[in-house]
Amino acid sequence: MTAKKPPASAKRLTASNLEALGAERLAALLLELSDSQPALKRRLRMELSAEIGAEALAEEIDKRLAMIAGSKAKISWRKRPEFILDLSVLRRMIAGKLADLDAGIAMRRLWTFLDLADGLSLRVKDPKGELDQVFAAAAEDMATLAPQAPADIALAGEVADMLFGGSSAWGERLGPALAAFGQPFAAAVLAELNSRIAARPALKPSLRVIRAVADAAGDVDAFLETVPSTLRHDPGTAAAVGRRLLTAGRVDEALATLQAADPRNRARGLDGRPDPAAEPWYAVWIETLDQAGETRAAHEERWATFERTLSAAQLRRFLKALPDFDDVEAMDRAFEVAARYPNFGDGLAFLMDWPALPEAAAMILARRDEVAGDAADLADWSARLDARYPRAALVLLRTAITLLWSDHRTRAEAEPLADEAEALARRIGDVDGLETHEAFALRLTARRSGPWRR
Repeated sequence: MTAKKPPASAKRLTASNLEALGAERLAALLLELSDSQPALKRRLRMELSAEIGAEALAEEIDKRLAMIAGSKAKISWRKRPEFILDLSVLRRMIAGKLADLDAGIAMRRLWTFLDLADGLSLRVKDPKGELDQVFAAAAEDMATLAPQAPADIALAGEVADMLFGGSSAWGERLGPALAAFGQPFAAAVLAELNSRIAARPALKPSLRVIRAVADAAGDVDAFLETVPSTLRHDPGTAAAVGRRLLTAGRVDEALATLQAADPRNRARGLDGRPDPAAEPWYAVWIETLDQAGETRAAHEERWATFERTLSAAQLRRFLKALPDFDDVEAMDRAFEVAARYPNFGDGLAFLMDWPALPEAAAMILARRDEVAGDAADLADWSARLDARYPRAALVLLRTAITLLWSDHRTRAEAEPLADEAEALARRIGDVDGLETHEAFALRLTARRSGPWRR
């Protein structure tokens, strides 16, 4: 009689199945594997050190941090995934196990961990940004840990040293961490940076770094010093400066800064449309007018911004300021603006998202020759209009089919939509100005039989 086979589930790598092997067997397996896998060996040593205490674990972590910092060897694309995984494990060990044992000790190691970023960027090619993600996560870990490990002002000098010779990428990484540590610590770091700049003016750190520290310190003037006068007439730059002045309560200065870079005083592009890059300027301008007490002007600017961009947020703020019943009339005007908007896709997206489905359906039928957009969006909108506005839904669905059919890579996606379009056309019956399904299929495929099957 043959022995009965064990169930397949008994072979799966689950916690319960491994526990069944017993502690001695698992320990032997781990020792055997660790001889050929350095990363596993390091992890086991860290786990054992954690059982002793924070100082012992920190010592193991410091060894690994020093080894990474001291190496100059390039990391090949073959070894990159393994290295990034190892780096992620190290980060989690610091922010997790070490932080649970001693948050202050863990915080100092996170600073050291972040300081590895510039050196590694020269040793590791990072086309997908995976390395950057590891260090961005470390900065977020610092922000999370900050309430348990308040920043020691004495650490400001060490942080300034890291920043002084660091790359501009520190500017992005610093934001969440410094904000969590609070303005006094950021101000101390800024003061340390300024003293180093005064001593060695030829070796100034990146302006992005100084701006990040100045923002965290709430020092508007320090931020302004990093903005060249030649850039202050740029609407985007003026918006950044104006918002900070506004936050600091310096409304008159914000007004003057924004007025000096007013994009409405500039020539428009060849297509006659405003520059989209100037939109942040308008948003700050409206807020500044509000704070300056220019309520009516701010109200008019909100409507002008809506007409220009179809910003739902600005329209809602505009409607909120209107008396009862006036908002209904204004909303009707807004829907008319969207229905006539030069870019058909933007206008339709606004009406569908609001939602204003009757107006969207009317726009589709009135401008059927202009219908365009992403096939997935068109198909989704068609499904939403199908029950009450089948003719408009059919126009969108046929456009989606046409887009998908035009690319051999997406033709298979067109076939089920074609079946839906055929059923919809039959349900409508008299399509009144729209071609029959047969005519549509023939025009698109130039085949008289089985047009959707290959």
